[in-house]
Amino acid sequence: MKRRHMLTTLAAAPAAAAQSGGGFATAWRDSYAKHWRVEKEYTLAVLEAMPADGFDFKPNPVQRTFGDQLRHLAYANIAYFRTFKLLPVESPPLATDTKSLDAVANPSDKEAVRKFVSASFDYASAVLEKLTEAELTRKDYGLRQPHSGVDLMMRAYTHTAHHRGQAVVYLRAKGIAPPAWKFEPQL
Repeated sequence: MKRRHMLTTLAAAPAAAAQSGGGFATAWRDSYAKHWRVEKEYTLAVLEAMPADGFDFKPNPVQRTFGDQLRHLAYANIAYFRTFKLLPVESPPLATDTKSLDAVANPSDKEAVRKFVSASFDYASAVLEKLTEAELTRKDYGLRQPHSGVDLMMRAYTHTAHHRGQAVVYLRAKGIAPPAWKFEPQL
């Protein structure tokens, strides 16, 4: 039901674009940015729900630890939005490759992971503010397959929800009730 609301909201973007004089992609970006802020808030609420001593927890030996799940989510946020090449990625607090990731955010350290996750969302938000219609619609970002800027944004959103969903399962496996899912941004 709530996903339908997002699609309805995004479907209204052409009318908003016509009123503002911008294009569909920039109106869509603006709606996405509001949802992205909610994604940050909810992801940090999930992170906060796990006690510090639970960041090494993994329900199965082949899975990442809770801290690694959130660190991976954050690294991917940076990787997706770094593709636009609009802002430099500075380390710390942001890792630019997986080799420096341990130095930036030890997955067992709740505070370090929190800072890294928060910084990754802030970096993405700063890139979103700079994206133009041309950057959102071009498809030559040097990836294996053509992706528009909008495609990259959808991949980031989906990836974040996927790994946060795994983190929610980790909370449940530890007997911790996750925070209530939050979706509705102030549009």
